[in-house]
Amino acid sequence: MSDKGYVLSNADEGERRRLEAIEAAYDPRTTARLSRLGVVPGARVLLLGAGGGSVARWAAEEVGADGRVVATDVDPRFLEPLADKYPQLDVVRNDAVNEELPAGPYDVAHARLLLGHLPQREQVLRKMVEGLVPGGAVLVEDFDWGSYGPALPNEAAEKAIGAVSDFLRAVGFDTAFGRRLPTLMRSIGLRDVDAEGIVLSLRGATFPLEPMYRQTFDRLLPTLIEQGHMTAGEAEALHARFDDPEHDMLTQTLMSVWGHRPSSENDH
Repeated sequence: MSDKGYVLSNADEGERRRLEAIEAAYDPRTTARLSRLGVVPGARVLLLGAGGGSVARWAAEEVGADGRVVATDVDPRFLEPLADKYPQLDVVRNDAVNEELPAGPYDVAHARLLLGHLPQREQVLRKMVEGLVPGGAVLVEDFDWGSYGPALPNEAAEKAIGAVSDFLRAVGFDTAFGRRLPTLMRSIGLRDVDAEGIVLSLRGATFPLEPMYRQTFDRLLPTLIEQGHMTAGEAEALHARFDDPEHDMLTQTLMSVWGHRPSSENDH
């Protein structure tokens, strides 16, 4: 999870708006699933790549004074102010690829929109599972890009999305990671693996996830043009789509996939 390994590092202030957009769109589903998996009073929770801190704040309030929440990130500046408010919340600067995760044990571990960026995604998932108590739950949420595109045929948008996808795959991002997650979780021995996916409809100039897409695109744009994935004119055409209220798109599918560490060696 080093800045070098993570395709979209949070080294600029625009990241704050990007994270807030993700939180507004996906937090209700994330927190509802975490509640069902065991984020309850007294629970011990690991939040990997906790970003803007909204889920960390929610989890700290849910587990209460008798619980523990450990929130990690390579750049925890958005998380650190929360630690002063919640004694049960530990904020840890951590590179999940090159360092051990903060010691558990944990009842629940969670990562959202992180592992798909990492070539070492399976290694990091195994670390998350190893930190769980027997019977503990892991929830990983990541995109599958199969649904992403304009609602109606649009050559400029389709070409731009293809260029971004090709570039991300070239640097180790798995655009199909969401759909692979259930199989991966079963392959490393998790039980009761299940999944659900959510696709949102976006309307240019109005949709709440606009900051996420604009910030992501703007950060990648210089490299995309330099490497010949698209021209400046094509990039300009895509920018116009962000501001066009008549331009409808579908998001990537956010796959939420969960499973449990076996309670014993014979529990598979």
